[in-house]
Amino acid sequence: MAGIGFELKKLFNKKSALGYFQAYFYTLVVTVGPFVMLTGLILLIQLMLKMKMSYFDVELYLVSMVYPFIFSQIVASGFAMLITRFISDRLYSHNYNEVMPSLFGILALVLPISAIPAILFIYNAPLPFSLKFATYILYMELITVWIQGVYLSALKDYMRIIKSYIYGIVTALSLTAFVLFAPFFQVSIVEVMVAMDIGFFIMAVMLMRNIRSFFSDGEKNYFLFLPYLDTHFTLVLTNLFYTVGLYAPNIIMWQGEWGISVANTYIYSPIYDVATFYAFLSILPLAAIFVVSTELLFYEKYKTYVTLITGKGNFKEIEDAREDMLQVLWSQICNLVEVQLAFSLLFLALGNYLLPKIGLIYSAVNIYNLLVLGAFCNGILQIIIIFLLYFEDRRGALASAAVFLLLNILFNFLCLQLGENTYGFGFFLAALISVVFALQRLHYYAVRIDYFIYCSVPVFNNVKIGFWSKLKATLLEIFSHATGSNKT
Repeated sequence: MAGIGFELKKLFNKKSALGYFQAYFYTLVVTVGPFVMLTGLILLIQLMLKMKMSYFDVELYLVSMVYPFIFSQIVASGFAMLITRFISDRLYSHNYNEVMPSLFGILALVLPISAIPAILFIYNAPLPFSLKFATYILYMELITVWIQGVYLSALKDYMRIIKSYIYGIVTALSLTAFVLFAPFFQVSIVEVMVAMDIGFFIMAVMLMRNIRSFFSDGEKNYFLFLPYLDTHFTLVLTNLFYTVGLYAPNIIMWQGEWGISVANTYIYSPIYDVATFYAFLSILPLAAIFVVSTELLFYEKYKTYVTLITGKGNFKEIEDAREDMLQVLWSQICNLVEVQLAFSLLFLALGNYLLPKIGLIYSAVNIYNLLVLGAFCNGILQIIIIFLLYFEDRRGALASAAVFLLLNILFNFLCLQLGENTYGFGFFLAALISVVFALQRLHYYAVRIDYFIYCSVPVFNNVKIGFWSKLKATLLEIFSHATGSNKT
């Protein structure tokens, strides 16, 4: 979240209740605002559809939104982590003119790769071509928005970013209301999906304008990030494994007795999916609290420690900074666990009281209880993985994400065989074991951090030219010939 730290420091420096409120509210808007707005958009349109369309059309709309939403995040997740590292390196080295071209380059790489599974999925689907095309466009737009979000984290004017989301969402809502309630429209689900496409197109265009207003186009070297796939491919796998592990329980449960087929194309489990949605609302505050604690407390200690190592710090200063940093690290983790535990208990109490009143059956409420506990463990796991990446322990982060994915697949398939009484327990158990594994890895790395910093890096950095580095050179050569430029 490059850039947000400066704003938070200014707000906290006011030393007033209003300043603290503004800081936490600002962080909530930046971290979870887009998710809340996009989720609210889907729910509001679903309510409007119930007034005008059949139950089948409402279901078809819901799965036509959920599938692009889930699988666009899965496809974009690994590349988003990779390009995050590339942008961070460019900002650190002040090569700002190389940031904007990489956006076009990563989209040129990700969108064609993403198109392949989508086309294979919808090619033989018994749906109207117009609906398949509108859903496909939404899927590609969402991938673009997720990738743009990485670049937007480097901007300081977050309210302009939120306004971009608002304009797109308001456009989608307005167009949907128009096609639903205008007397001269014979509305179908296709028109609703086209309204969503237009809204997300406006959102993507405005986000692109915000990025371009901050970063100049600079050099036209669009593929400078490609060598990172050779040297930092573990980052791609880490985020990919974690994201797939997050959605794997739902995808597996779709195959069970609660799975419902829609238009002989989509499968989903409304009972399990609704319980999952409400359960994961419980960890939204954790994201904001983590950003505040990291930016204001841990990052400063981490920066001091690294600066003393790379600068002129003596042994005593470095050791003191290391102990100070680790003390803040563990105290922050403990604080985050305590705060999130309080939120989780609150959601357990509220959920058991409110969810039956809005129509959730007894089995769904039981699943919700287990998923709230699983979401608690999952939120802490995500934080530990981020701290491991802070320390450049990419192997530990990858191992933690891989354990999370594999255990989710294993335990949820096992729950599928054991029956509905065990649904939700697979995710909770996988998240619990994974967070214990990640904590052990973080402790192992932290107590040996001097060794990993001073001794684990090779004395001579022999850079290996891999496939992606060769591809970058080839593309740059082709581009140079096409434009008549000699730049490499």
